[in-house]
Amino acid sequence: MEPDNEINERYISKLEKHIEIAKESSKYSLDRFDILIISLSTSALVLSIGFVKDVVPHLDKINTSLLKTAWLLFVVSLISNLISQVTGFYANSFDIRVTNNLVRKERGRSFKGKQNLFIRYCNILSNITTSLNGVSLFSLIGGIISLLIFFSIHI
Repeated sequence: MEPDNEINERYISKLEKHIEIAKESSKYSLDRFDILIISLSTSALVLSIGFVKDVVPHLDKINTSLLKTAWLLFVVSLISNLISQVTGFYANSFDIRVTNNLVRKERGRSFKGKQNLFIRYCNILSNITTSLNGVSLFSLIGGIISLLIFFSIHI
């Protein structure tokens, strides 16, 4: 049977490794998702604004509600994605604080700050980030669908 000290050190080591993996995974996921959403939303917005007059004859004489809806959804996608960057950053910051405090506890030291508050903030910000990412994704999809319907009707 191993001494309790060795078990604690292995546990602490795993927690510290978790912090590093969480940082890397979070950064990679956010980078990929955000780059995709921002690229697609921006491209669709710019291309549709730039080329709609060339593609759709008599634009001033048709109902452009679907087109405006698509543009609005692309903008919502971009804005929600930008806000999710901020909430994601803070969620990860609080996750790191929580995990660092778990390491401190295992080493017999007291928590830095209010652990329960850090956990609550981390959970709230994670949920907000997830929701904003969902809004961003569904706004992008809705914008693409609206744009496709508009072009299919008017071309």
